Amino acid sequence: MRLRSLRLTNFRNLRRLELELPAGVHLFIGDNAQGKTNLLEAVHFLSAMRAFRAETDAQVVGWEGLAEGSPLARLVGEVERAAGPLRIELVVTAREGAGSLQASKTVRVNGVPRRLQEAVGLFLAVLFTVEDIDLLTGPPALRRRLLDGIIAQTDHEYLLARQRLDKVLLQRNHLLRRLRERAAQPEELAFWDETLASDAAYIVWARARAVAELDRLTRETGPVLGETEELRLVYRPRLGPSASSALGGPVEGLAEGFLQDLRRGLRHEIAAGMTLLGPQRDDVEFQLAGAPVAGYASRAQQRSVALVLRLAEARYLQAVRHETPVLLLDDVLSEMDGRRRARVVEALAPYEQVFLTATDTSPFPAALLARAWVYLIFAGEVRPATSPAAP
Repeated sequence: MRLRSLRLTNFRNLRRLELELPAGVHLFIGDNAQGKTNLLEAVHFLSAMRAFRAETDAQVVGWEGLAEGSPLARLVGEVERAAGPLRIELVVTAREGAGSLQASKTVRVNGVPRRLQEAVGLFLAVLFTVEDIDLLTGPPALRRRLLDGIIAQTDHEYLLARQRLDKVLLQRNHLLRRLRERAAQPEELAFWDETLASDAAYIVWARARAVAELDRLTRETGPVLGETEELRLVYRPRLGPSASSALGGPVEGLAEGFLQDLRRGLRHEIAAGMTLLGPQRDDVEFQLAGAPVAGYASRAQQRSVALVLRLAEARYLQAVRHETPVLLLDDVLSEMDGRRRARVVEALAPYEQVFLTATDTSPFPAALLARAWVYLIFAGEVRPATSPAAP
């Protein structure tokens, strides 16, 4: 799979951009805050249907466009894939609301309007940034979001269950608080309990399978990048005893166990005014040589682990979807020694298309520069610099 062309209008500081993108390595060079990461974010947006750095998607609409009365960003990508070509057009419109900018999004695939969730993962892209270290050391919500993003590209039912979960939790938690205030009856929970058990079981079941496969792939990928200590991923679901004993079996048994645990723990949940079990409280632990990466690994080790994780994600998507995703690697070689840089470059060979960013070309070996398309970025303007040498 590869991105054949990219058209951007008013996306952050990229006012007007048109790029034709052959297969191979594309290297974008520029100082900080010139638009390199914005470009990778735009490519990733076409895959995930959300902006990875923005609290609200309205933030991707360029401020100059807003000032000129053009409150929208347009992204158009033409994709080449085994199942046939795609043209994905995504429009983000910003508007004032509740004291801040809000956003609405529309997407067309091959000219046909589609729901956003239907477009997730049609184009496969895996993004690495230096902020990925936060996945290892930050709060559990970041790791849950990581799993959601990976699985949603391979399992549409998971995405729907994940969207329903938030709505069910909102209603159920509201009802638990009303029960605490003696303003409702316990029987009113029956519908929400059954709905929660069904969706939660599917999410936990899918996450357990995905983490098991990612764990295997990270153990295989680590040595490729020169990691001598074994990296492991351990899934930590928040389940009661009945669901825990059913984990590893069919999803129906997991749902029944989850429902039993909800009923058994009702008194505690009423006192807390919230749902205490379920995938909204899951976590994933990253271990290096048996010790948690958070708090024990050095920053250099954490950066390497984060890259191993992203390459394992790419292999996972390839195995499930039978398409090689596009790799988006932001400033990937900084803070690495020459040996590790060479290992990373070697690991890129199987991918049909790779996007790299850096402040200069010095971290990259001459062999890679000779086969790369190199671009210069300054103030949101992208200019081709060199193309691959003739064979």
